[in-house]
Amino acid sequence: MKSVTLRRPALREELRRYLLAFLLGFGSLLVVILPIIIADGGYYIYYGDYNSQQIPFYNLANDAVRSGSFGWNWYTDLGVNFIGSYAFYLLGSPFFWLTTILPRSWVTFAMPVLLCMKHGIASLTAYAYIRRFVRSPHAAMIGGLLYAFSGFQLFNIFFNHFQDVTAFFPLLLIAMEELVNQNRRGVFALSVALLAAINYFFFTGQVVFLVLYFIVRCFSKDFHASLKKFFLVLLEAVIGVMIACVILLPSALAILANNRVSEHLFGMDMVAYSDRTRIWRILLSLFLIPDVPARPNLFSSDFGKWASIGGYLPMFSMAGVLAFLKQRDGHWAKRITVICAVCACVPILNSAFYALNGSYYARWFYMPILILALMTAYSLDNRQIDWKYGFRICFIFFAAFAAISLLPTKEDDEIHWFSFAEYPFHFYLVLLICTAGLATSIYLLRCRKKHKPFLKQAMALTTGFCVACTMAVVYFGAFEPSRARTYVDQAIDPEQEISLSVSEDNFFRIDISENCDNYPMLWKLPSMRTFHSVVPASIMDFYKELGITRDVASRADTSYYALRGLLSVEYYYQQQEIGKITADTPTCDLPGFVYDTTENGFYRFKNTAYVPMGFTFDYYLSKGMWDGTSTSYRTNLLMRALILSNKQIEKYGSYMQPISNNNVQMTEEEYLQECSNRAASACDSFRYDSSGFTATISLESPNLVFFSVPYDEGWTATVNGKPADVEEVDNGFMAVAAEAGDNTIAFHYTTPGLHAGAALTAGGVILFAAYMLICWKMGIRRKTERICCADYPVSAEEEILPELTAPDDNTEAQTTTPAEDNTGTEETS
Repeated sequence: MKSVTLRRPALREELRRYLLAFLLGFGSLLVVILPIIIADGGYYIYYGDYNSQQIPFYNLANDAVRSGSFGWNWYTDLGVNFIGSYAFYLLGSPFFWLTTILPRSWVTFAMPVLLCMKHGIASLTAYAYIRRFVRSPHAAMIGGLLYAFSGFQLFNIFFNHFQDVTAFFPLLLIAMEELVNQNRRGVFALSVALLAAINYFFFTGQVVFLVLYFIVRCFSKDFHASLKKFFLVLLEAVIGVMIACVILLPSALAILANNRVSEHLFGMDMVAYSDRTRIWRILLSLFLIPDVPARPNLFSSDFGKWASIGGYLPMFSMAGVLAFLKQRDGHWAKRITVICAVCACVPILNSAFYALNGSYYARWFYMPILILALMTAYSLDNRQIDWKYGFRICFIFFAAFAAISLLPTKEDDEIHWFSFAEYPFHFYLVLLICTAGLATSIYLLRCRKKHKPFLKQAMALTTGFCVACTMAVVYFGAFEPSRARTYVDQAIDPEQEISLSVSEDNFFRIDISENCDNYPMLWKLPSMRTFHSVVPASIMDFYKELGITRDVASRADTSYYALRGLLSVEYYYQQQEIGKITADTPTCDLPGFVYDTTENGFYRFKNTAYVPMGFTFDYYLSKGMWDGTSTSYRTNLLMRALILSNKQIEKYGSYMQPISNNNVQMTEEEYLQECSNRAASACDSFRYDSSGFTATISLESPNLVFFSVPYDEGWTATVNGKPADVEEVDNGFMAVAAEAGDNTIAFHYTTPGLHAGAALTAGGVILFAAYMLICWKMGIRRKTERICCADYPVSAEEEILPELTAPDDNTEAQTTTPAEDNTGTEETS
């Protein structure tokens, strides 16, 4: 087998290429979002989850980290485990930690810069990976841009934290290649640690993909795997996971308690999608710029609107990929692409990337997309690849999608033409951009056929189309400037205009009207209304028992008015349009709430029936009786009786009276009276912080003291300095028994798994240091020659790269067998 000796290029030239790859990714996105930033007064306001989750979460987490509040967070829903709830979103992200050195007022301004950095690093790391398999650095940079601005990336600008994962994922494959082919120890372990810490949800899919990747690469002649190398990969993977355990273990324990994790596929759902549009949408997203989140266009569906279906490669679409697949039989990239395609089309295989969870997501597509970008770069740089087949198939799909868009629809016995797409103008704009991209690709390939230098021109045009495709997605989704300005004025800027504030000894919650998700996080106020997917299972259980859907958000409407009393809600903010606030006294639908003031475009109502945190009940209700109660009575009933299990009734039943069937129903007036009764029995004081809370209460007789704090395994309690049992009551909250007289109740919170995770991390660091020391003592060194796994002889531009030394006086091309190759050279397959 022929082996090509490569010498290290000048460091300055190498760094220049990496810097260029980063700047192309960074600058391309900046060009797109800069007009929005200017129009929005320095902010980048997009829509949906970016505004409702990413911006509030960054601000809240910045406050928590800077104050050292890593335990219980009181500003998310009814209270959450901070590490368990925010590890999925940002806690393991290096980009987030950069914001912790900034004042809170700068964080939102910094987010679009960080988003550009993520795209820049994605372009850089993808370039570094693809560079191993193509000869031209220009082709590799094109591949890096295709990955950084693929349809998956454009869709997930909406989910800002997904970009953290895609920015660093190529490092995993690079590190594996380095370990197996260049004997480079330790880098794979560090890469595993980084990706495991960034996001555990994506890491489960990465494990599956890495296993597939290793198996498929083992059949390639340029991958020098052996049983020893396999165990080295496994060892470094274990070390990497151990190092990440300080975040990974608390996160895993928190998410495993979430009801959504227990959903699985059964029967026919394992082999076929029930949504008839899903395969069509996957195909559409491969050949065309993807639909934006929540707005499926050509193939409208109520399912999988946020599933991250996207795979389009700017300008080239699937033309280069299809050309590669047709002409490179037996290549490892084709094998893994075919495997991934099958997985995408079979539900149970698709769910394997998410620990067999039953909810549909396509959030693992970025991994095969990196391979698709590699295949496109390879096809550009290798003259032997004929693109005609790829162009033909792409145009066929373009024509098919255009024809589908012309199908008639029928509504109210009336036939409509040219309205099959939900947003026709946007669909035809996307089709025009993609067609123009394919036409440009044909022009470039003709230049290649005429032996004209074209890759630098292709790189510039690819950058341009990355910008155009990103504009088509971002500008379609972004708030118009006036609406963005209203959001900034009401949610982000008004810290001084919201006159309410909580303190360690002044706790209350607020509620807010719909379409204002997570505004209170930015106002630093605890709220019962929260848009957050990862919360304690007890919150999920509580709302489920009331017949209220609690999947990704807590949004109990005003018809469940009794929850405001139970959850110690003192104020309700009702949004009004700025400029339309009238002089009439406003009213709201919540009993006991009266108009207080108007501020920042909101009517503020005060709860005259407010019940402070920590109170007792005169009656209890057995869980069996609760199960037989109509859901229409349940929320009101919670203000009259405490729900206890049979075991708890045996233990505490003498403290209260059992409620009778006649007392189950309750009018609004009776509810207000119960609020007054609960307030009369409430704690004298309540102080809270990240480590727990302390309350004082005086009782005439022993009783259970109820706290509307979600039950969690991390809670322990003492009463008057003596350990006390923490009881789970009311299907998800906590109570503790107190004696007659004065009582001091203290709850302490320790994040489950944090201490064990920290110990495993320390063990992983020690094991890593010992492993590297052993390698150093044994004289194991990384092979210094550059790796090139390209299996074609010369770049399409016929440029002999500086690092490729032709046979001359200094070095000669060698012919070796794998066994003879011990000089750090790599074979071409």
